[in-house]
Amino acid sequence: MVRINLFRLTLLLLSMLTIMAAAIIAPAIPAIAQFFQRTPGAGLLSKLVVSLPTLFIAITAPWVGRYIDRHGRLKLLYVGLVLYALCGTSGLFLNSLYYILIGRMLLGVAIGITMTITFTLIGDYFKGDERKDFIGFQTAFIGLAGITFLMIGGVLADISWRLPFLIYITSVLLTPLIIRFLNEPPKTPSAFKSTPAASSLLMRIIYINAVVLMILVYVVPTQLPFLLYEIGFDKNILSGAALALNALGMVISSLFYSRLQRYTHFPYVNTIAFFLMAAGYFITGMTYSYFIILAAMFTAGLGIGLLIANTNVWVMEQSHQRSRGRNIGILTTCLFLGQFFSPLVFEPVAMRFGVSFIFTLAATCMVLISTIFLCLGQSLIKMGASTGS
Repeated sequence: MVRINLFRLTLLLLSMLTIMAAAIIAPAIPAIAQFFQRTPGAGLLSKLVVSLPTLFIAITAPWVGRYIDRHGRLKLLYVGLVLYALCGTSGLFLNSLYYILIGRMLLGVAIGITMTITFTLIGDYFKGDERKDFIGFQTAFIGLAGITFLMIGGVLADISWRLPFLIYITSVLLTPLIIRFLNEPPKTPSAFKSTPAASSLLMRIIYINAVVLMILVYVVPTQLPFLLYEIGFDKNILSGAALALNALGMVISSLFYSRLQRYTHFPYVNTIAFFLMAAGYFITGMTYSYFIILAAMFTAGLGIGLLIANTNVWVMEQSHQRSRGRNIGILTTCLFLGQFFSPLVFEPVAMRFGVSFIFTLAATCMVLISTIFLCLGQSLIKMGASTGS
């Protein structure tokens, strides 16, 4: 189990900044839409306040990764934290929805900087089982932070839709901790080894898996409320409880990830995790019982937690120090592109066949992916055997 000290706590708090982007603001969206109701398209534009940063995280992350591999990690991190605070809090004082959206775009740039550097630093600071332990704990911490900030955002939004934006000042408050407890990682001789050609194919497979993974994961937050409404459960609190149980499953499995990974290899963890997700999604798509859906969402969350932790560790294990920032930047882009495209991929399916069919279709895809990892497991293990740091 990970022992928490101020050094590790600083890394965990930096990781938290990513989930804050959507979780803080999401409860305020109806109030924002109402406040700007005279703005043309206010309904759609207010929803973009939540989703727009995702696209700009995806655009920014690869460039950040390449930059920090050449010029170091921490200097750009300070720039990202200041930009995060300035653009995140812009909703406190801006009176134009269009200007708020510009602020959200720049917030996406800031998150692309901070997230890429944070994950790269974790790869630099930790090795082997210690790295796996920390990534599992970090994934659980992010899940808990998401639940917490949804609650805080809801309370503040009931007072004023502007108040949740104030929480983004947290990034500046972290700066003294970073100065005190984080150091620029020294470049080691192993950082200059060349990466075997086989590993570039493996990295492409991991990146494709990351995009597909997040397209499937984001079926839950984007489609589950509509599914519950479709089968007769139209209370917002019921959707919130189901999403919270899904997050709880993610937290629990993340805490046990490193133990599982010690007994098997990355492809087989994916096999288990995709199967758990498939079971949860299939049951959700086939039942009309709310309590069965709760159990199914918890089961799916177990798979999600394993998959997110496994994907992050897998990339770190296959990355030498000189390419770690670039690889994590690309991974970040893949993860957030998956989030962005998930509703675009499944919305036509929902319109034609209904939301329940989305969950059964996604479950079928997961069973197929799980089978592929099972069958190709040994080949993927051999690809990655000679790489990593």
